[in-house]
Parts: sequence; C-alpha cells; structure tokens
Amino acid sequence: MRHLLTLTLAATVTLAAANERIPVDQVRFSSTSARVMVLSSGVQDGSGFGTASLKVFSTATGAQLYSRQKTADALPNTLRWNLLTTPPTPATLSAYGLTPGAVSAAKYNRVYPQPFPQWSDGLGAGQTGITNVALWSMPVPIKLSVYALPSACPYGDLLGPGNAPTGFSLTVNTQTIHQDLSLPADRKCAARYSLERVDVRGNRVLVTVRAYGPGFEGLDATPVFIAATLR
Repeated sequence: MRHLLTLTLAATVTLAAANERIPVDQVRFSSTSARVMVLSSGVQDGSGFGTASLKVFSTATGAQLYSRQKTADALPNTLRWNLLTTPPTPATLSAYGLTPGAVSAAKYNRVYPQPFPQWSDGLGAGQTGITNVALWSMPVPIKLSVYALPSACPYGDLLGPGNAPTGFSLTVNTQTIHQDLSLPADRKCAARYSLERVDVRGNRVLVTVRAYGPGFEGLDATPVFIAATLR
C-alpha cells in the first residue's frame, strides 16, 4: 500500500483542467522495463465529470495487458486513487513489477499553445513531422507520418475543411514501431495526429500520440500509446 500511495501522490503533481485533452499524469516502467504503465486523468468538457485511466502495455509486443477507466462526479485525484487501490489492480501491478517500478521523466513533452485542442495542433493527411528527441546521449529523429485511410466515419461533416479520416505511422530513427493498415473503431473519425510525449528506459519506449476527431463539444484529442523495444 505504501508503494501505491507513493505512486498516487506522484501523480497529483499535474492538476486537471476542464478540457478535452485529458493529460498524462505519470508513466512508469517495471524494473525490467518489460512493462510500462500510463496513468491519465482530468475533467471532461461538457459533463464536468472527473475521469481517470490506467493502462499497462508490453514493451516487447506493444500489446495492451491491462486497462481500467473510471468516470464519475468526483475529483480526478479521487478517481486515480480508486483505480490504483480497487482489486484486482494492486495485485496486477505488483505482478507486472510496477509497484514501485521506475517513474519516467519524459524525454519529450509537447507544450500546446492553447488549453483546448485545435485542428492546427495536429498533422493531416499527406503530412509528415520529424521531431529530434534526445533519447540517450544523441538526438534521435522521430517521424510521424499521417495518411488517409478508408473509414465509415458517421461524422464526416464535423471533421473540418480539408480533413478526412486518417491513420499514422511512427518511425524512431530507421525503425517503424507503428503503422496503421486500417482504422480501429475508436479512431474511425480521427483526422489529425500530433506527437505529444516520449518516455524511454534503456531500449524500451512509450510514445504518446494524440488523435484529433470530433467530440461532444468541439475536438477530442485522444491519446494513442505505442510501446516498443528499440533496436
């Protein structure tokens, strides 16, 4: 419980704002770096409800191993605590070596000009962005490429002028760690993407990309987490 308390208190340093870009509070690697956990929380725009999300990924396969989410009329801090202390989460995190694990200091963390998401924050179809990030001792190029993909998006009229459903690929140096061949159901209306955060431990990485699409009031900027082992 002491480790869970430490984890939760560390996550409270980011105060949630009422917007549609729910922030990442903490990234934590297991002692072997084989697993990575990401904790996010904030306040939903529109409803004003607090929301918190906990996800665990394998850095070997990129697969999501565990996921819990809670939305309620409560403060984000309270919801984070509930997520971390409600069974089976404590036992699961312990089995994955994530309590205590190693809290990550992001190697790159984008600062947005506005608290609310804008279409201009992301890249659209046919656009590529390269961000040099000092993963180790030297800057390494991370390339985000965005391209159109077929999608039965029911809200095409809300995508904005010139926008269409898109997917993305992500390349670290010369290694492609993610490439959409089709759009999953939760991104069928995603039209733009931005590189937001990069966390690394040894040769294991978690990259946070934001997917921009129509939401309840204005844009949603939904996080997409890519876990990988770098060569």
